[in-house]
Amino acid sequence: MTWAKRALMLAITVALLALTVRVVGAQALVDGWQVLNVWTVLTALACGFIMTGAQALRWTLLLAHRGTAITWSRALADCYSSSLLNMVLPGGLGGDAARVAVYRHTGPKKVLSPLAAVGAERLSTTTLLFATAALCLIDVSGRLALIAAAVSVATLVISVWGMRGMDWQRTLAIWASSALGMAALFVLFLIAMAALGGPVVPVLAVVGLAAMSIPIGVGGWGVREISVSLIAAGISVSMDTAVTASTGYGLLAVISTLPGIVTVWAAGTRRKQVPARSDSAANEQPQPD
Repeated sequence: MTWAKRALMLAITVALLALTVRVVGAQALVDGWQVLNVWTVLTALACGFIMTGAQALRWTLLLAHRGTAITWSRALADCYSSSLLNMVLPGGLGGDAARVAVYRHTGPKKVLSPLAAVGAERLSTTTLLFATAALCLIDVSGRLALIAAAVSVATLVISVWGMRGMDWQRTLAIWASSALGMAALFVLFLIAMAALGGPVVPVLAVVGLAAMSIPIGVGGWGVREISVSLIAAGISVSMDTAVTASTGYGLLAVISTLPGIVTVWAAGTRRKQVPARSDSAANEQPQPD
């Protein structure tokens, strides 16, 4: 991603947050910080581990299907690094791009092998998120439900393409781990609502999670807050409450990725210690992330 595109993504986030403030006021965002305490931080880290562990299983299986064998522990480090970078870099795809770059010489089709694995790994969860959102939105907005269903079908097609040729047991494991990871994020969103003392509304959590999976802006900020505020009236929740809950979840989501600081630092340290590889060794297994 060029600097111009990064600047655009940052501008989108700022614009969406500014629009949110104009609609509901800044206090709704500020109140979200009240979600932070020892127990919610520990819960965020625990849910983050479940989500990232499930993601690591998918990453291991899909990379193996594409001709690259790695351990689950290495995949866990890859996924923590990827989650952190996706959270802090504009566009929400920086970590995924880094994974593709690291494994670009390991598969039979070079960069296409890890690219297909990353696509199927990430979009399998997106498929489930938008399918769930479509079901939840039927009684709120038929048009939004149809849009969510269309997104789910589109991402399903890409996910299935990325898994083609894989046996049914591994395919089932990928979808099951996607459901587990989604459930961990969903529970964290509900915990954020409860910790803030407001109503616990599952539909709000599903829509917020689906919205922030769209790769625009930075870390889902802005698009998540706008999306929940738009459906608030339809689910009998005030806009202020919806935005505060979304902000609280956003903070816990950032905390859930913080172990990625360790994995990114460790990967960078190892690369400095490893001599530059010759061109003849370009197809060797890369150093773990």
